[in-house]
Amino acid sequence: MNIIGIAIGIVGLLLLAMSLWMLALSVRKKRLEQERREREKAYRKAMEKNRKQEHEERVFKAENNDIPSILFLAKLAEKNKPKEALYWYTKAAKLDNVTGMYGIIRISNKMTQDMVLREQSKFWQTCIAAVEGSLDHKYEMGTALFYGRGVEPDQVKAIAVLESAANHNHIESLVFLGDWWISENNPNPDPALSFEYFRKAAHLKSNEGRMKLGMSYLKGLGVPANHEKGCYWIERAAEKGYVQAMYMAGEAWIDYRPNGNAIAYIWLFLASQLGYAPAKVLRDKVTMNIGVDTVVGLQGLTRPILKKIRENRVGKHSIIKALNKLYKRNVPLEEVDFVEESDDIQAVSVQGDELLDLNEHLSETATEPEEKPERLDFRQFS
Repeated sequence: MNIIGIAIGIVGLLLLAMSLWMLALSVRKKRLEQERREREKAYRKAMEKNRKQEHEERVFKAENNDIPSILFLAKLAEKNKPKEALYWYTKAAKLDNVTGMYGIIRISNKMTQDMVLREQSKFWQTCIAAVEGSLDHKYEMGTALFYGRGVEPDQVKAIAVLESAANHNHIESLVFLGDWWISENNPNPDPALSFEYFRKAAHLKSNEGRMKLGMSYLKGLGVPANHEKGCYWIERAAEKGYVQAMYMAGEAWIDYRPNGNAIAYIWLFLASQLGYAPAKVLRDKVTMNIGVDTVVGLQGLTRPILKKIRENRVGKHSIIKALNKLYKRNVPLEEVDFVEESDDIQAVSVQGDELLDLNEHLSETATEPEEKPERLDFRQFS
């Protein structure tokens, strides 16, 4: 019995020891699991902190115009946060990054109901073409920036873009800049620079550039005033059929002795016959000062010129030379160093004596016009 009791006691102790050992293992396992969870939690917190810190660093860099950071944040947000992505793509695009421009267009194609975004998309499509070297699109981009079409107005950048196009002899940009540097809305006008832009446009055979170069001479903007040179450049544009220049030529010759009113009527009659409405008003005012008989004679002599202009057969300096000869004018031929075109104004020269006979009937009074050709509107930036 004692042996059996001892054996039972030993077995009981073994079972107790095993239970204690199992309990110890369980406690240890729980402790290890808890430690593992705590380590994972700490690791996740550290990673989250690192990611947050990294994101903050990227945002900081992006806000300070770091292109890779901007594009990373934009791409990250594009799928689930399109407005945030649009913000970053727009920021990149304003830094002349083409990827940013394409990003705006891509988001715009998804948000078709947003009309403002559609206008912005059109602007950035223009910018892409401009960045790729299209001078016409550079001009469109510059004027859009200037007037705020599809983008916030930015005059400084607009002028820089237009100057870039002008440096490659883009005529519309040259004329725009010429207008800007004498605009009353320009806080720092530079008439001399305006004159140079118009001069360059004129020598690139721009009729608008010729006319505005002539106006610079007439008004003494950026150059000493010179009526003859001013009329030359305006008439260079006018003889090519540019009706605004015809109007300005007519206005320039009113009351200019001895035969200015006759010359004025010729140009105003041509402009009105070619459909330029403001010229009719000024032509009728000049008519009252030179007499009906003179008007009838001038109209008869002007019709051959009108026919040649409509047929685009007026040679270089043809009308200017004819008027110089008929009225003993001193209008110089500024472009004598360029290749002369054929003189197609013979029909007018043949009738020169008849036109000279009309000079004695010219009046010496005239009135100012009520309307003028349109100019670029810079008033919104005053």
